[in-house]
Amino acid sequence: MRSIIYTILLGFIFILATNEAKAQDPHFSQFYITPLTLNPALTGLKNGPLRAAVNYRQQWGSIGTPFRTMSLSVDYNVLQGSIGDDLMGVGLVVFNDMAGEGNLRRTNIDFTTGYSKNIIDDGIYLSVGFQAGLSQHSIDPTRLSFENQFDGQSLNEAIASGEEFARTSIWNYDLGAGLAWTYSVDKYTNYYVGGSIRHLNRQQIGFLEDSEDRRDMKYSLYGGIEFRVNGYISVLPRGVLLLQGEFKEINLGSYVKINATKTRNSTPTYFQIGAMYRYKDAIIPMFRFDWGPMAIGMSYDINISALTRASNTRGGLELAIIYKGANDGFDRGAIHCPDF
Repeated sequence: MRSIIYTILLGFIFILATNEAKAQDPHFSQFYITPLTLNPALTGLKNGPLRAAVNYRQQWGSIGTPFRTMSLSVDYNVLQGSIGDDLMGVGLVVFNDMAGEGNLRRTNIDFTTGYSKNIIDDGIYLSVGFQAGLSQHSIDPTRLSFENQFDGQSLNEAIASGEEFARTSIWNYDLGAGLAWTYSVDKYTNYYVGGSIRHLNRQQIGFLEDSEDRRDMKYSLYGGIEFRVNGYISVLPRGVLLLQGEFKEINLGSYVKINATKTRNSTPTYFQIGAMYRYKDAIIPMFRFDWGPMAIGMSYDINISALTRASNTRGGLELAIIYKGANDGFDRGAIHCPDF
């Protein structure tokens, strides 16, 4: 009986999403490992020519069919050495999310560009960025069950659902923009804040006939600090605020970063451990290992919201890999900027 109730509940949530279009975009807990999905102004803002990141997230497997979110992002510094200490980058982000029994899928293919102006001295940058691309929303109605198919004892797929879908796939263009400010005192001391707006054109995303449902604009505000406690330990408090339609998400927390590099000539090696708190939703332990240009991150959302009755506190596992590139051949030489 419990599984029937959960199925009806998930179907009800889906109906609200398709009729009201007030759903929140998928998100990552390790948002700093995928900077281009956080803010297009971060495109090319790095020490070195190339950066690539892969993120995978799976959640709500304890309730029903797991929700899966994946992203691949790549950005590259261009005009190396020809614009002084300024930075300019171009990037590509491929994002895919599949939710629930009905394979509700959201896919974005975005191109980003960012220009970072060096101001005052070598460690302060003011950045602006833009994002443009294509998005697709799709659904498989044959995999869904609805409330009017409940015959009093069980769900009966022989009963007509009564739901009519005018379309099962929608393509749109998508636009966004962002600003960022970073100040790096040295390799171990950084300050950064920024914000972005997504879905500026508010795409039409309704599957039903004569639907006027549109995707709400998404506002992202973030900030963080990295400061050195001693020769081996740094602390990285950070936070992000996400606003979209009626939804608000606040994430606050901190890492402790331990320098495990053996000698001056050894490959730079760091361990990071910490936790984030998503307001009224989850506690998120996190671990990250950096070795040279590579970094691997892992986190797990421990659900603490009212949904714990169904989730048993189980939320989402998230894995991330980032390649930060090397400085070899980077004409401008080392610059000061946050090392995401």
